[in-house]
Amino acid sequence: MTIEEIYKRIFSNFKILGLGKIFAGLCSALTIFILAQYLGVEIFGIIAITISIVEVLNIILNLRIWEATTKFLGDFQSDTDKCSQVLLWSLSLSIKFSLLSNFIICLISFYFIENFFNFDLEIQNLIISYCLFYIFQTSNEILDSFLRTYNKYKLILINNIISNLARLIIVYFLLNYSYNINFIIMAMGSSIFIGFFLRIFFTNKVFKELKFKFFYKYSAIKQYKIKFLKFSISTHFANMINLANEKNLGVLLVGYLVGPFYAGLFKAARSTVKIIRRIMDPLLDIAFPEFILLVNQKRLGDLKKLILNSTKILGLASISLGLLIFIFSHDIIKLFFGPEYIDATIALNLLIFAALINNISYWITPLILAMNNPKYLLVQTILVSSIYISTLYPLIINLEHEGAAYSGVLRAICVLIFGIIFIMKYAKAKAI
Repeated sequence: MTIEEIYKRIFSNFKILGLGKIFAGLCSALTIFILAQYLGVEIFGIIAITISIVEVLNIILNLRIWEATTKFLGDFQSDTDKCSQVLLWSLSLSIKFSLLSNFIICLISFYFIENFFNFDLEIQNLIISYCLFYIFQTSNEILDSFLRTYNKYKLILINNIISNLARLIIVYFLLNYSYNINFIIMAMGSSIFIGFFLRIFFTNKVFKELKFKFFYKYSAIKQYKIKFLKFSISTHFANMINLANEKNLGVLLVGYLVGPFYAGLFKAARSTVKIIRRIMDPLLDIAFPEFILLVNQKRLGDLKKLILNSTKILGLASISLGLLIFIFSHDIIKLFFGPEYIDATIALNLLIFAALINNISYWITPLILAMNNPKYLLVQTILVSSIYISTLYPLIINLEHEGAAYSGVLRAICVLIFGIIFIMKYAKAKAI
């Protein structure tokens, strides 16, 4: 396949997946807007802290498998037996680790969480409720890896639309007819649960189409299991260290250090700027399998062209949208969240800048993994996270939610710098 054909396939899939991401993003944004206005800043902040606790602890306790799944599915794409066994084994591992990690989170929450957060609401009940749905998150990521590998982006589009729209409807119904916070947090996890069953249905459909067989025997991949686990463990440790990000740890530390009110403001800013990330997410999902293909075929010159051209297009689109949000940031916050969230405006503007840098850095992680160098990703993550964590505490103490936004900008800049170092040091040696 020529690089022009790859461009055409990426552009076609980007339109499909991008449409799904945009629609899902709108549903997600509407869900957040409705929650924020119904619940008020402090209760909204507690909801954000609850979700962040579950996600942060899952990063620490749950093995990261989907990236290894994508890598090995790409390597074995023409071997149906190996692909089916990689997928089934990955799902088996993910379910086991998810059950264990979320059970531990429930125990920690039940016995220790009140030592850290002393809210009027019993936050441990909220955490346990959300854990019941988050068990399926890792499996969802693995099933998406399979669908992307076999170019089934329309099915991902359908899933994104149905699951996020269903969550919006469920949340809106509950807020109007039942003001039970436990039910609301479960409604926030409903898209994970619904999406899991949709993905199972779609995966079964693709299996039949490709004439794959469901059999629970791993003889075809036995010799690769150690490599798979090593790859998963490397990416897991990198991701565990990388839990220092403005989405999860930022919300959590703002809530812990200065209270749920400021966590609510920070979450409002994060939710607004997330639409910029939505432009990048489809390309990130699509590019990883293509990077693996080009690396395996040793077409490093074409890989360089793909990175440069995709980054240029993504950068222009991100800057245009980011500038629009920046100009109307005050009005956007007031219109969609309400006057009590106005103090989130400065944090929003800072996070716009961070999002723009993140978008033009989209290629770094998939390139490092496609070139089978997860150790560099681990080292990069350790250094970036150390810088980020060391600045979070003093900035939040002195600047509250805006301090977390400043740290997010610093983190994005560091990631870009280390990515440039990687491509200069490693890729140049391979004559990209």
